[in-house]
Amino acid sequence: MPPGSASMHQLPFIKMHGCGNDYVFIDAMDWTSAAFQQLDAASTAKRISDRHRSIGSDGLVMMLASDRNDADARMRMYNADGSEGTLCVNALRCMAMWLHQSGRGEMHCRIAMQDRIIDTEVLSSDVMRKQANVRIDIGTPVVVSPDAVGLLKFQRPLTLADVFLQARPLQLTAVSIGNPHAIVLVDDVKSVAIETLGPEIERHPLFPDRTNVEFVQLTSVGSAIVRVWERGAGETQACGSGACAAAVMGCASGLFSVDQPIQIRMHGGDVFVRMSVDHEVSLEGPAEESFRGHLAIYTPRSSE
Repeated sequence: MPPGSASMHQLPFIKMHGCGNDYVFIDAMDWTSAAFQQLDAASTAKRISDRHRSIGSDGLVMMLASDRNDADARMRMYNADGSEGTLCVNALRCMAMWLHQSGRGEMHCRIAMQDRIIDTEVLSSDVMRKQANVRIDIGTPVVVSPDAVGLLKFQRPLTLADVFLQARPLQLTAVSIGNPHAIVLVDDVKSVAIETLGPEIERHPLFPDRTNVEFVQLTSVGSAIVRVWERGAGETQACGSGACAAAVMGCASGLFSVDQPIQIRMHGGDVFVRMSVDHEVSLEGPAEESFRGHLAIYTPRSSE
């Protein structure tokens, strides 16, 4: 049930992750808008994400009924710092799995997030183990270099004169999958001082809305290791939109082949990204439920 007027309410939650990128999910499919506002999702996300004093996660996901005819459900995701995310591919895979395994959705589902509709498909499902392999169709990347031609319009090379890597001004590539990404090619992702460079790039003045950051190490044809610093969450074990952004940069730069599977290896696991000849991006990867529980939510009593 949604939060009521009592001072303390036990709110059921589901902990799920995609390649270790973990979120606390709330089934709010039957909630009213008033109940949603009463929760204060932003402050709840900050509280529950604390890995030492609470459940621990990279953020909070509200699974909501669709408010439009062209979607089966709706998702709102809040980062660990309380900011609302515009796209989260790992959380979308988890929600698609939950919709299917709970009987609320078919193998194919359309989920609304912000102002976009994302097509999802559960490719395989193990209900007993609460696991699935899910494909997410991201759509076409956002054009960030309108004067460029072909795939080059989906990337924008930048130099940060005041941020240094190996004693040289940092060179990166800006990509947008509906949310911003900064891609940095490196020789060895393990040696990157991500706890220093990550926040410097995320909050650099060139990115007024902040940015996600991916450090990418090419390993073989059609494969790369990616280390992620997520906007609003810090370093995470995986980032689905970051994997897609890295693949888009690679295709635009000729490092990867279009219409071929690209293996993106992250600390939490592997996903496969494909960019079609029509510039449509899709990602396949695992989703898994970790555990369920109840969260104590304190709300003001109703005045009498």
